[in-house]
Amino acid sequence: EMHRKFNYEDITIDFYDQYVQFFNKKDYSLNTIGRHIKNLKTIMKISKEEGLHSNTEPERKKFKILKTDSDQIYLNEDELTSMYNLDLSEDKEKEIARDVFLIGCYTALRFSDYSRIKKDNIRTTAQGNKVITMFTKKTGEQVIIPLEWHWRLDELLKKYDYTVPKIWEQKLNQKIKLVGKDAKITEPIEIEQLKGGLKVKSTAPKCQLIKTHTARRSGATNMYKYGIPAIDIMKITGHKKESNFMLYIKQSKEETADRIITLFKIHKPILKTNMK
Repeated sequence: EMHRKFNYEDITIDFYDQYVQFFNKKDYSLNTIGRHIKNLKTIMKISKEEGLHSNTEPERKKFKILKTDSDQIYLNEDELTSMYNLDLSEDKEKEIARDVFLIGCYTALRFSDYSRIKKDNIRTTAQGNKVITMFTKKTGEQVIIPLEWHWRLDELLKKYDYTVPKIWEQKLNQKIKLVGKDAKITEPIEIEQLKGGLKVKSTAPKCQLIKTHTARRSGATNMYKYGIPAIDIMKITGHKKESNFMLYIKQSKEETADRIITLFKIHKPILKTNMK
């Protein structure tokens, strides 16, 4: 059904239901299905404005963009430390996957960018600081990452003579889950999936949810937790809108409270008494 050609007028609520079921059978995540629906709604909206059709079905509430935050995890500094401290010398593929992933965690770049860092991308600023500079693959925007903001980033890159070893994204997605398990990153995480057109909640060990993009989310969140201002991190990640950037910050309300106390606690002044 989905392999035939569709006209603008074919995009109805019935089509929407079939479209969701099509992706559901392929075991796509809610957010991936939602992204395809969003793209379709955008196409229908623009083409309607251009006078190509008068179909208002995609504007109905039922034609909704599916999404969930439950599987959008990040790894905190303790979890990254557990990964870093693993001795993986007996399994080279795992070791490379772990190292490339951690480079992603400390640069907050997309896999398409952190996977292609090489010696040519390293330069020194006028102040004498080493930085990684590159044009991002997705947007073509230049980003400059301070290489020495975290000692592990420099250590990991130095290990490979500042040229990230090659690894396919699919292979990294497979191996990093195993690394996460070895590092005992196994707390149960609630996830939402689509079963028979309905959202169904279940749990999975956190290591099973780690993927290449988790590195970018972890990098942005940990930088924020360290107290680096959002506007400075956005220069590194390449985000232009703070609202889009803040979607990457996976910080719980309790972590937010702890961060405020750590960084901004105002102490009661000590009153001086007159000495006689």
